Amino acid sequence: MVGDALEAHEHALLDLHVRRPAGSGATFRAVLDVLDAHADWGYDRDEVDGAWADLVERARKGRDTIVLSQTLLAAAPPERARAVVESLDGFDVHAVVTAAAPVAWVRPGDPGRDLADVLPRWAGAVGAADRVHVLLGADAATTWRSLGRVADFGTSSLRVPAVDLDAPDRATPADPRLAAAWRELLGASDYDVVGDPAVLDVASYDDDVVVAAGRALDQAHHELERLRQRNDELTQRLAKVERKRLKLKRKLAEQR
Repeated sequence: MVGDALEAHEHALLDLHVRRPAGSGATFRAVLDVLDAHADWGYDRDEVDGAWADLVERARKGRDTIVLSQTLLAAAPPERARAVVESLDGFDVHAVVTAAAPVAWVRPGDPGRDLADVLPRWAGAVGAADRVHVLLGADAATTWRSLGRVADFGTSSLRVPAVDLDAPDRATPADPRLAAAWRELLGASDYDVVGDPAVLDVASYDDDVVVAAGRALDQAHHELERLRQRNDELTQRLAKVERKRLKLKRKLAEQR
């Protein structure tokens, strides 16, 4: 959601001195590079090699606030998270984590979804718990406003459609024990919590079939995201080839 909103309002954010260093496709490949996760997503090493260095170089141009959004970073191992921060030497680096009610198929210790795993790891990478901002929101609009508060840009005229994460048709049961553990963690820490911890509580369903279906959907979402990113990359490559073809065609026509 955050990435989509950043893309939708890219030009308006530039006027507010807030900038993405690269588009979603280039950012995805850069993160695969710095996390060395290319093989998990069907990429060869040479397809992503140097992509992170290129992104950092673009980020260093200008004096804007740089916002980098990519969900894969949440699960970065400690050494990779530190590598991300170290490569941004000279920047005032903060980590932003979005969270809502933990669905029942999120297991404790999940490196990309369990706040008890994600937050300490990134606090260690950025150097302090208060440099980790936890955005709690039951809908997209709330999360977007919270990001604006953290990154210091107004969102009143940069709206996104609200999505009710607790809507019945989404069938997202929550794990009450994990939700309680998250509330305790946030209440006893120095993390910058933006939003109401009450959003972590939704009705719980002890239905193994629902949980199993949720896990299957989660895996399907991972595969769909991989294919979407691959399609975006191929589309960009095709557009680049087409521009070169038209340029060559014009040159040939001029020589006749």
